[in-house]
Amino acid sequence: MDIHVWFTYLLACIVLTMTPGPSILLGVVHSLSYGAKNTVFTALGDISANFIQMVLVAVGLGVVISTSEIAFQIIKWFGVITLLYMGIKMIKSKPKKIDKNGNISINISRKKLFIKGFLVAAGNPKAIVFFTAFFPQFIDLDKSLFTQMAIMCPTMALMDFSFVMFYALSATKFLNKFEKNIANINKVGGGALIGASGFLAISSKHN
Repeated sequence: MDIHVWFTYLLACIVLTMTPGPSILLGVVHSLSYGAKNTVFTALGDISANFIQMVLVAVGLGVVISTSEIAFQIIKWFGVITLLYMGIKMIKSKPKKIDKNGNISINISRKKLFIKGFLVAAGNPKAIVFFTAFFPQFIDLDKSLFTQMAIMCPTMALMDFSFVMFYALSATKFLNKFEKNIANINKVGGGALIGASGFLAISSKHN
């Protein structure tokens, strides 16, 4: 891949990944609940799912899913249920205790944070459809597809991870100013996740 093509691709990735979506929203919620450091595992789960989706596209399976209404609907409703469940659980959760240093007590394993990040990303069927439409714009058919995807996939994953953590760190600063309202933050965050599930539920394949 030529350097100027990669640079154009990088700029496109930045613009696309900086737009808040379900994964960034989950990262913010986890940051407010468990701290930015632990949200790293949420972000790792997110990019792991996205990387698998990108690999599926690279080997051609994305074309099948993007043209199959049944496959799309299965993944779509998996995402709806996942976001709905997490939203309800967030609303019902008890406020986390904050010590004198402003640190949040942790009552969830990093493995669970990773799994939640993975499930939310994996439950977004439009990701595969998007990658299927996005990648070909930067691929040179006269060059090795494997080599190009080996550059493009990690680049996209890195940008995705970076912006999830950017929003998570920003949310932590917000928390330091409003630490007495953790219960309300949980309700707002949970409501946002439920709203995201509703948006995904009513969205169509071609939107």
